[in-house]
Amino acid sequence: MIKQYFGLKKIPFSKELDTKDIFISNSMKELFSRLEHIKQTRGLLLLTGEPGAGKTLALRKFITDLNPNCYFPVYTPLSTVSEMEFYRNLCFKLTGELFYHKWKCFNRIQKAITDSVTDAKKVPVLVIDEAQLLKSQHLFEIQILLNFDIDSTQPVIFILAGQTPLREVLSRPVHNSVNQRFTLKYNLTPLEKEEVKKYLLQQLTSAGLNNKELFSDSAIEAIFSNTGGNPRTVGNLALKAMTLAAIEKKTKISEEEIYQASKEL
Repeated sequence: MIKQYFGLKKIPFSKELDTKDIFISNSMKELFSRLEHIKQTRGLLLLTGEPGAGKTLALRKFITDLNPNCYFPVYTPLSTVSEMEFYRNLCFKLTGELFYHKWKCFNRIQKAITDSVTDAKKVPVLVIDEAQLLKSQHLFEIQILLNFDIDSTQPVIFILAGQTPLREVLSRPVHNSVNQRFTLKYNLTPLEKEEVKKYLLQQLTSAGLNNKELFSDSAIEAIFSNTGGNPRTVGNLALKAMTLAAIEKKTKISEEEIYQASKEL
């Protein structure tokens, strides 16, 4: 209904968003500067943010933009497994091999990383998403895995991405040694108030919308008030309001449509 009524080429705010169409907010720009820095220094990076802030989308763009001749990216959101399954999954992602003993997985993972750097001349980029679900033992194992050459070298880029509570978990005294190993930490924040209009316009334009005044200023104000600038929630609310507008044959979305749409989210 939305596509036909508004003459769109595709549904906006979709998960299938092309990385070239990502809206680069001020916070996202800061994140990419840190990701660029970690490319140069290597090490461990912590990325946190509320659900829907755009962490995974940013990581997808970061991985997509990596030069395949220089980097070997490995992404996994599998964070709710046992310690042994954690090792097996990481080992299989890196090597395509399965082992059933922890020491074999450990040795093979470290060898795969060093071989990638020294032989293939590619820096491994290991990304663990949904890291707020990791158990304490996983965090300890990551610390051990990143100990190369008696803790004297850092051949890998390792990114832990998770929801904001992960910071509190890492700040506990029991995790001091892990927490101290992070080269960089960044918390991705929601869209700023003035960015919401730009975000809506960019996403709708990339979907083929020609009407740049579809959302009134009061509607955009209401969207920010109801979502706090969270990109996912902004998109969901905008889509719901567009659906209501299409049903009622309206060509302008006002604060009233936003109010009605917010009750259905």
